[in-house]
Amino acid sequence: MVKTRSFLVFAIALALITAGGISGSARAQRLAAPSNGPVAVTFNDKVGHNQFIWVSDAPLESIKGTSEGISGSLTIDPQDLTKLRGTVETKTVTMKTGNATRDNHLWSAEWMDIRRFTTITFTVSGMKDVKTTGNTATGTATGTFTMHGVTKSLAIPFKLTYIPESDKTRLRAPGDLVMINADFTISLKDFNIAGTEGNVGSKVGETIKITAQLFGNTVK
Repeated sequence: MVKTRSFLVFAIALALITAGGISGSARAQRLAAPSNGPVAVTFNDKVGHNQFIWVSDAPLESIKGTSEGISGSLTIDPQDLTKLRGTVETKTVTMKTGNATRDNHLWSAEWMDIRRFTTITFTVSGMKDVKTTGNTATGTATGTFTMHGVTKSLAIPFKLTYIPESDKTRLRAPGDLVMINADFTISLKDFNIAGTEGNVGSKVGETIKITAQLFGNTVK
């Protein structure tokens, strides 16, 4: 009798999890926000200040800079975040360190060569390890990162917050609002950035830490 009762409890729990043909895994990948399917999200500084913050740590110098001029869009299905796809792009001419002389060196042919390579782009082609709580999600976006004429596969951990439209949010921007934070590291060597001889590893870090702060709203 005890075994029969335990089996019935397990069967009921399983039925609740898979009700409507939605598995426990699928539930873990969807947001609480109501949805009628995929929506287009465009980056918009009215929602928040879009930027990349990057840090170079080296024995002789620590440099912190920003990159703005961000454009692109994402397609998001709140009911299945594994389908998120899109592109984020920033203009290399917006890379600044707070020092005009250093910025001119950064933009030169020895470093970023902004006349030849005008943009840095990340294209999202997949998602993995997605977990949601309410309208917040974490996971890893996979895709290709293009910089200095070189394209590499890259996996970037992220946190996403989705805010459904309301009278209060419309004071900032129309549509649903989306906020994304991501932290990752790149190697200058991987993107053929050699710089002035002897500087990488002494005044400029061999790897660069990057934080993406992205804000957008849905296009209705």
